[in-house]
Amino acid sequence: MPLLQFSGTPEPGDFDRLINESETLMVQRMPDRRPFRALIECVQNLQRHSAPNTPVEFRLLGRSLSGESRFLIRTVNTLRETDVFRVKQWLKRHHQWQEKLGNQAMESSLVWRGLYRNMLESAKLSPRGGAGLGWISMARYANGVPSIQLIEDRNVNRLFFSVEVAC
Repeated sequence: MPLLQFSGTPEPGDFDRLINESETLMVQRMPDRRPFRALIECVQNLQRHSAPNTPVEFRLLGRSLSGESRFLIRTVNTLRETDVFRVKQWLKRHHQWQEKLGNQAMESSLVWRGLYRNMLESAKLSPRGGAGLGWISMARYANGVPSIQLIEDRNVNRLFFSVEVAC
């Protein structure tokens, strides 16, 4: 069920509005903070790493499965040309991590947490402050494997995120 969406070129205040409205929809009690943290990572990716003055897509969908709230967060943004190479490197690394984890659902949270700590200690920050920690956080909070893809179309590179999170 669609809960919230944004499509267009963001203006000042749009990202804050998305976060505030999403929090109202998603957080009813403390356990609900975890899915909301994944949403914040997705919105921050749009805010910090989208090419300036380009449209973005944001979708928040929700459903209840066996009495448990589940949310699907999807975003698409145009990458800055200067970020394409770095994003391709991150996608390769992220894919390798996911392959290592396989179907180890119970252990994967601990592995992602360890990867996060390692990245905190060793990662180099991008010019806008990113070190890829947001991607690791999303994977940590995800219910299943997040889909992160680079879409190359007519000399434009777009980054697609789709992550399902549960309370």
